[in-house]
Amino acid sequence: MKIAVMAAGGVGGYYGALLARAGNEVTFLARGEHLKAIRKRGLTIRSIHGDFVIDPAQATDDPAQVGPVDWILFAVKTYDTEAAIQRIRPMVGPGTVIVTFQNGVETHEQIGSVVGMERVLVAPTQIVSNIVEPGVIEQRSRFRAVTVGEAAAAGVTPRVEQIVVEFRRAGIDAAAADDGLKPLWHKFVFLASIAGLSSLARCTPFDLLQLPEARETLRSAMEEIYSVGTAIGVRLDPDIVERQYQFCLKLAPGQKSSMQIDLEQGKRLEIDALSGAVVRLGAARGIPAPVHRTIYAGLKGHDAGQGQ
Repeated sequence: MKIAVMAAGGVGGYYGALLARAGNEVTFLARGEHLKAIRKRGLTIRSIHGDFVIDPAQATDDPAQVGPVDWILFAVKTYDTEAAIQRIRPMVGPGTVIVTFQNGVETHEQIGSVVGMERVLVAPTQIVSNIVEPGVIEQRSRFRAVTVGEAAAAGVTPRVEQIVVEFRRAGIDAAAADDGLKPLWHKFVFLASIAGLSSLARCTPFDLLQLPEARETLRSAMEEIYSVGTAIGVRLDPDIVERQYQFCLKLAPGQKSSMQIDLEQGKRLEIDALSGAVVRLGAARGIPAPVHRTIYAGLKGHDAGQGQ
């Protein structure tokens, strides 16, 4: 398959590297020192599942040099979605499928409004993977799971099956969903809650959840998302709050969300796509979300300090 990775950060770069190692033609979209390092030394992966290097690696900062591809792995930060959609246009051909790994529950609609919802697949992922230096990605979690589904149609389509097969061949723990929105919101229950609370507290989830009050607040945050999702019409599993709550309690010492790492590094946060979305979508349906409103109020000021 001919695949473009937009862009080669911790998630897109890691999954793109696995697909390249499996024999696919992969081009990594990157910029700055990261791009220079990939061109010079290849893309280095340090992983709990085994280290490897893609060298030479096809990498560019100009999508027009890539041309139409079969798949675009869309993995930019949510706040860069609008600009990135415009940039991928030269890589979108008649049969191109955009597979979005992004956080949140709204960006697939942004992508679809520009290129057509019929092109978009959602692929919520569970992984801990980050750029640690230019040209080097470190993947630290035992889990590297992806669930692929249609964003605008029901059932497991042939293209979903094809992508799942290729992902598995590359070593990714991939599964197909007959309703793409369900796993998207299942992840949202977990991510928006634990990433928001741990970032607000400025400590790791493991340390935070030693406090009974924090555990209670986490469950409340998850229940708020469940209420909003079901009000919208998403068919969430009735036990998803309990499952995601228990998953959080098992997070290893030292593990951090990408949002917490961004906060520590003084980068912009995805707070509008996470707790901000819970508050906004809930308000539109008369559903209060006091925990996520508090998280949003406590972290949005960081973005204001970045001039965002």
